[in-house]
Amino acid sequence: MNDWTSFKRIEAVFNKEIPDRVPKYEGSIEIKDLNPTADGQRSGSAILFFSPEIIASFHGNPAFLSSLESLITDPRSLRRFTGGSVKKRTRLHKQFNYDMFLTEPGVPMVFNKILFKDFHCEENNRVVRDSNERLIWRTSPDGAHTRHGFMQNIEDWDKYMDFNADHPANWTLVQSTMKECRKLDIVPVFLAYGCAFFEELCGIFGFEMLFRLLIKHKDFIHKIVQQMSDFSIKVGERIIEEGGEYLYMTNDIGLKEKSMISPKMFNEFFKQGIKKFCEKIHKAGGKILMHSCGYVMEMLPHFIECGIDALHPIEQAAGNDIVEIKEKYGNDLVIVGNVPIPLLTQGTPQETRHYVKFLLKNISKNGGHIISSSHSITQWCKLENFLAYHDALADHGTYPIDFLM
Repeated sequence: MNDWTSFKRIEAVFNKEIPDRVPKYEGSIEIKDLNPTADGQRSGSAILFFSPEIIASFHGNPAFLSSLESLITDPRSLRRFTGGSVKKRTRLHKQFNYDMFLTEPGVPMVFNKILFKDFHCEENNRVVRDSNERLIWRTSPDGAHTRHGFMQNIEDWDKYMDFNADHPANWTLVQSTMKECRKLDIVPVFLAYGCAFFEELCGIFGFEMLFRLLIKHKDFIHKIVQQMSDFSIKVGERIIEEGGEYLYMTNDIGLKEKSMISPKMFNEFFKQGIKKFCEKIHKAGGKILMHSCGYVMEMLPHFIECGIDALHPIEQAAGNDIVEIKEKYGNDLVIVGNVPIPLLTQGTPQETRHYVKFLLKNISKNGGHIISSSHSITQWCKLENFLAYHDALADHGTYPIDFLM
């Protein structure tokens, strides 16, 4: 009898051990034939981590805003507001034998409620504007997001940001999530807000304003990174104390075949903060999975020096070579990826099956690999390709991996 569980399987991979089969991770599964109500593109984060729908709800209903405190500190109320129970949210993950999924520990208490008064939604929540009608965020008809940042100067930081790492809302959902996940046998990785800095700051200020600040106001950047670091460490430690084991650090820093910032700039502003976060979480008994879209080959040595445990999603379309990464860094890093989204959306089942077998043979074979897509299973992925991915893994993903291509 096989006594392996998802919790044992994920633990084994992070401990550099070989499990019974290759584990599976996915942040979300949004294929319409399987999940008709899911729309990850439309419900993206418009301001901080708030979707346009949430902004619209609070902006148009002051009485509702007054109940925010009770809403975010009650697990049942917060679950209804953020997508339902763990069982509901992981239905497809369990159906297709996933071992790990992404979830939130609570609501990061980093904001002043005034932002719900100063920003409003238009065009059926596809556009967010400030009180002066400046465009903040837009979703195009094909689902692409345009972010312009909701802050335009240094003074806005103290107006809209209010860090409270001691507020219980930061970890409201952790204990109940862990309890449900143990019953369901699926491992949660908890989103840790503010621990990698760059991506969050891009969303706050927009690219143009952020790079002006990085060049002309270095002291300000150092100050706010320190604030974010102090907050994320304290909350991260509490998530582990509440029973969490794995934290998800989002750090989109790459474009196609190049990084958005240089290693020099990364080291100057962000590296020490990420390294300190990793050290503190490791000391508390946790592990860190970094998500970094785009090209990562140039920055990867610096990520490893920071102390991350795993890297997702290693996008092939951005120019990353997952085989090279496995050969160079496989002893230092759990690799999470990388069935390409272009393949799942545009390829054939035969091509998908072949690529999954390629990953199993070249990346999974000696362990240290959690298979996933190169981002998430978006609504544009073909069902037949998703099923081919699932079937190929079921047929060939059991250790020892010794099939012939």
